[in-house]
Amino acid sequence: MPTKSIAEIKKDLEELLVLEPAKALKYLQDMLPDGSEKRNQTILLEGKLSQSNREFNLNLIKFDDHKLAVAQVSKAVLDLATGLSEADFLTRTAPATSSPASPVPKFMIIYDQLDEPHAKQLNRHLNVLKIMKKIRVYNVYESEGQELLARAKQEMTDSDYLIVLITVNLFNSEWFELVYNALGENRRMIPIRIEKADFEGTGLEKFKSLPSMGKAVSDFPSQDAAYADIVGELKKLLPK
Repeated sequence: MPTKSIAEIKKDLEELLVLEPAKALKYLQDMLPDGSEKRNQTILLEGKLSQSNREFNLNLIKFDDHKLAVAQVSKAVLDLATGLSEADFLTRTAPATSSPASPVPKFMIIYDQLDEPHAKQLNRHLNVLKIMKKIRVYNVYESEGQELLARAKQEMTDSDYLIVLITVNLFNSEWFELVYNALGENRRMIPIRIEKADFEGTGLEKFKSLPSMGKAVSDFPSQDAAYADIVGELKKLLPK
């Protein structure tokens, strides 16, 4: 539990939001325990705020649009603050990855569209296991002409593992909201570090990440070597 009362935290947030929404988000993140649903929501809001700041600084959006985005984030933070209770400050832990119930486990690959080349590389290395019917794979962008997010939620219901490609792109996309909602449902997660990106505090850090030894794909001399390492680790999860 924090040293301050919930009433004091709410008052601090209201004062910070007047001039510095980013600091208000960081303040609330520091108060909430790692992996909690509301902390995950603040991380998503932080990503939306950063994206709007970046687009405005690059002259990709108008000032009024940027102002609206900041106001929406501030309103969301106020809503979070209003709903705070003592239960939100209790530490929770993510479950350990366990063996799948399905004889042919299903892996769902979640990634931002900008990381499509990485998803293709991973699928290329998984192809032998797919042909041998050792695994099933669903990629969140494979349903052309359909509502991608809605279809992904559908496909998640019978997925044994969610493979999450970790890049800064993910944390600035709608897919991260899907990920943290899945964390709240105690889904089995496999974070794959594509590049060096900080995801401490998202809840994903509680799961074993791939490639092995805490490396990122970008640390390997070649992408093929990195994905061979990843597939080797994934094979350990398959039924004997």
